[in-house]
Amino acid sequence: MICGHRHYKEISKFDTTFLYSCNKCGVIFTNKYLIKFNPKDIYETYYKNEMASRFGFGIERVIRLFRFFRAFKIFTLYPHAKSILDVGSGRGFMLYYLKRYYKYRRAAGTQISKNAIEFSINDLGLEIYDKDLLELSMDSSFDIITIWHVLEHVVEPEKYIEKIFNLLKDNGKLIIEVPNFNSWTRALTKRYWLSLDLNYHITFFTPESLSLLLKNHGFKIKTIHTYSLEYSAFTSAQSLISLITRTDCLFFNTFKPQNLINNLFSIFFFLF
Repeated sequence: MICGHRHYKEISKFDTTFLYSCNKCGVIFTNKYLIKFNPKDIYETYYKNEMASRFGFGIERVIRLFRFFRAFKIFTLYPHAKSILDVGSGRGFMLYYLKRYYKYRRAAGTQISKNAIEFSINDLGLEIYDKDLLELSMDSSFDIITIWHVLEHVVEPEKYIEKIFNLLKDNGKLIIEVPNFNSWTRALTKRYWLSLDLNYHITFFTPESLSLLLKNHGFKIKTIHTYSLEYSAFTSAQSLISLITRTDCLFFNTFKPQNLINNLFSIFFFLF
């Protein structure tokens, strides 16, 4: 059930990028959707920092701790699961923790970053496929499929949801997380909302539009949360700092080792 977004209205404009809302399904998309933009054209740039360690200042340890809590959350939601596919698996820490601490027999992922693939396979011993989900051919199915902050990067999210449904076992579970376009942070900070990210994000969802998309493809909604321990506080803080300082991702970029001193000074200067 591919909507096609044939009837839509313009809701925002940011320089040369327009945001449209589909009158039928409620999904919000940029003009990149209309020209059938291929996200692979920018993946090489987007994933260039997917190294074994991306951040300094102790932030890397915090990120890995969050990945451990992802694994714990999955275990609590489905204690008897023993197989998982993580779509867009990053460097693979969540899958690694599920194998090591929760005895998953199969922990597979998809990834297109060469650095992340090599680290996941060689250092963590994971089953990683260097293909987009839609290009992946599998005969087996999974107890759980997760897709964390990936769906906003694709042109036709319906096809991904359809593929995921077909890859799940009967009574399997899908865990999905995307930025919430209806968040108070987005409404307040507008163009400075961190999750707007118009260079890379193509589609946006509200709880209602995402629920409709899932129901249209056979899923039953169990729980909906609009607060993410990993992302919500940081996204709000970065967006508010960007609004106040009229800068772009200053707080986020600060924690990259090469930018630490200069950007901490910049934040101090703007705020005080």
